[in-house]
Amino acid sequence: MDSITQATLGAAVGEAFLGKKAGYRAAAWGVVLGTIPDLDIIINPFVDSVVELRSHRGFTHSILFCLLAAPAAGWLIDNIHKSLEVGWVRWSVMAFFTFLTHILIDLPTTYGTQIFRPFTDTPYTLDSIFIIDPFFTIPLFVGLVTALVLRRDSRARTIANRTGLLISALYLIWGYGIKSHVHSVFIESYQQQYGAFEQIKTTPNGPSTFLWTGYIENQDTIYNAVYSIFDERTDLNFTSIPKNSHLIEPYRDHRAIQTLLWFSRGYYKAEIEEGQLIIYDLRFGRGDFWLTDDASYVWKNHILINEAGYAHSFEQSIPNFNTRTANLSRYWNRLWGKPH
Repeated sequence: MDSITQATLGAAVGEAFLGKKAGYRAAAWGVVLGTIPDLDIIINPFVDSVVELRSHRGFTHSILFCLLAAPAAGWLIDNIHKSLEVGWVRWSVMAFFTFLTHILIDLPTTYGTQIFRPFTDTPYTLDSIFIIDPFFTIPLFVGLVTALVLRRDSRARTIANRTGLLISALYLIWGYGIKSHVHSVFIESYQQQYGAFEQIKTTPNGPSTFLWTGYIENQDTIYNAVYSIFDERTDLNFTSIPKNSHLIEPYRDHRAIQTLLWFSRGYYKAEIEEGQLIIYDLRFGRGDFWLTDDASYVWKNHILINEAGYAHSFEQSIPNFNTRTANLSRYWNRLWGKPH
């Protein structure tokens, strides 16, 4: 999830484990530890897009990393704060759960998290929460801030922080629970209209778990629809998006294409624009939240092909967030099940 949420969660976990013993230092170290897994981006200036994409949310987001890094972090923090007499074991336990919770809230997002590295590079995802969701972050933040302004030995301090953690945890459970309903709506509606399909993915459409987008693959076509949990009707209006897989066939075994196919899990669209091969990752949506007839895709990759005809890398375009801002009123109406 976003950096602010990760830092807030890290601070809340630090406070929950060692707030009474270490005071504000526990929350402060929680912020640091909660940010560390995302520092895999420090290699980005020194590698190309292929390595960057394969590395992000890789080993630093794995369970093995939690097990190996936590004792080292615990030992370091304990040596810095010897006078607190917390002990490296308790600092290590706090570090482990700070790392682990970072991974566990990345897992429900669409990007994917390689939690079982180095044994497999498969990016796992639950697709049950958007990468930015105030319904998850705000309870955490309120509970944490309330706790930090109270006395260290106050029972209300513990209750405030744990309440924030509990509400956010329940929201994660809610997200996965409502996804099961949404998933069934997409499957039933599609099968009634088109029959069998190859694979399906449903993801939150924007910063909530109320509006969802579904992607259903069948015969080199992605069928897309939007559904609000407040919709009265469940017969969805699907739009067909040709994958144009034939455009990538000459490069399928090449480094850049293999990486994008691995990452997109089949939910892509290929096009030729001004003589250049372009691959869109449909899972990250369009600038219009899929609510108009046409808009630019958020995740756009320009394939770089060298003189030998080898697709060696790619360049990603910056998302057009101005388009999304212009569509906020349309999104708000659709969120509540109204026509957009």
